[in-house]
Amino acid sequence: MEVRMTNGLMPHDSVLRRLNMMWNELDPAVARKSAPTADVIEDADSYHFYFEMPGIKSESVDVRVDDGHLIVEAERTRPEWKDAQVHLSERAYGTLHRAFTMPEDAGHEGIKATYKDGLLEVTLPKKPESKPFKVKVEFDS
Repeated sequence: MEVRMTNGLMPHDSVLRRLNMMWNELDPAVARKSAPTADVIEDADSYHFYFEMPGIKSESVDVRVDDGHLIVEAERTRPEWKDAQVHLSERAYGTLHRAFTMPEDAGHEGIKATYKDGLLEVTLPKKPESKPFKVKVEFDS
């Protein structure tokens, strides 16, 4: 759940942030989902999806193709601070989720995913039949 104003008045941003933090602390069963920012680049041979996911442990990253969709999920867990008082907590924790419809000319074979320095790259090769090719022209002499 998130606290929002509906009367048109907007309190200071830090007030809303604090109310939302309190709500999330009181009800940890409410999972916060957010979508990682992404770039999608197409070249002659494939599609490249880049997802910003800093602070994610590699074992929590899940990439799959399901029902014609490329799905990326990961979990950013809140660190456990023992015998400490948290004065400010602005980083987001919880589930990251992003889904894209697979391009029609992308194949399922040879999909590759690499995660390094907080950036996940997923490469979807194009189907061989969808790539342009040159036809040899025979001349009658």
